[in-house]
Amino acid sequence: MITILGVGHVFDIHEKLRHEILNRRPKAVAVELDRARYEALKSGDKSGEAPILYRVMSLIQEKIADEYGVDPGSEMLVAISAANEIGATIALIDLPAQVVFKKMMSSMSLKEKLYLMAGMIGGMFASKDTIDREMERYEKNEDTYMAIVEKQMPTVTRVLLDERNEHMAKELVKLEEQFQNVLAVVGDGHIKGLADELENRDVEILRLKDMKRKEEHSEISFSYSYKYDEVQ
Repeated sequence: MITILGVGHVFDIHEKLRHEILNRRPKAVAVELDRARYEALKSGDKSGEAPILYRVMSLIQEKIADEYGVDPGSEMLVAISAANEIGATIALIDLPAQVVFKKMMSSMSLKEKLYLMAGMIGGMFASKDTIDREMERYEKNEDTYMAIVEKQMPTVTRVLLDERNEHMAKELVKLEEQFQNVLAVVGDGHIKGLADELENRDVEILRLKDMKRKEEHSEISFSYSYKYDEVQ
């Protein structure tokens, strides 16, 4: 059994995420991180020694996350902390960011780079209302939204989404074969691709919009601190 929880790096769904992990008690918890990104999050240096494009995107995430009153990436630390509480094995299942971004930049056309630059500039000045409207567009018709993104930036879609989805799906299959009950915490944009890759497996999915809705109506209150030492 593989359970996949969709999260957003700038949304505060920490209590709901922790509750889901503690309630489901998986034998293994997989997170959308590589070793370098995990160490950077743990130390507070969110971009670490990452490529310049990754650093700029991290700054944009931080700016947007500040609008929501959270630290970008903190949902992954919450997942790791909850996994430690129940004694679950923790798996870092993503490809190394350095490799991904280097490949993406070397493969992109000039047109794609201009689209990406325009999006990054827009992100620097985006308000919370703008982000909420964009998320609403995505959630109402994900297929159409992603088709537009793929048309404008096919290399970004292939390298940042498709190839990582394929890699993470293979890691989840290996974890399921070893532990039987696995819960994965990934960005919501990866959900559909992972579901397609895992179509022949027993998979349960909880999307970001469901997590946000449950968080808004939750009366559960938790106190926790991050525990890092059990990530192998």
